[in-house]
Amino acid sequence: MSVPREELAPERRDFFHCAIQNRDGQRCFYCHRHFRRRPMRRKTLDHYIPHRYWPAWELDNLVLACERCNSAKGDNLPWPLVWLLLNTFFRRDNWGLAA
Repeated sequence: MSVPREELAPERRDFFHCAIQNRDGQRCFYCHRHFRRRPMRRKTLDHYIPHRYWPAWELDNLVLACERCNSAKGDNLPWPLVWLLLNTFFRRDNWGLAA
């Protein structure tokens, strides 16, 4: 089931852009290319954990991404997060008999 996204007010979007730039710098979170050096590279707000899994606009879950990287990631979980989850929850020492 998909949760519809609310539209952000321009002031709130600007706040997120400024806060994330101060936190991460002026570069794409995924490919690390600077937005300043490539004026044609549009920056977008991306939910690191996709909106369908965490339907909220929280600063901890937002990153700046170029349109290309944001489109490529789409609605998928990022691989570093998947590896972390697999390593945490599916360790061999956590396996036990179900009976």
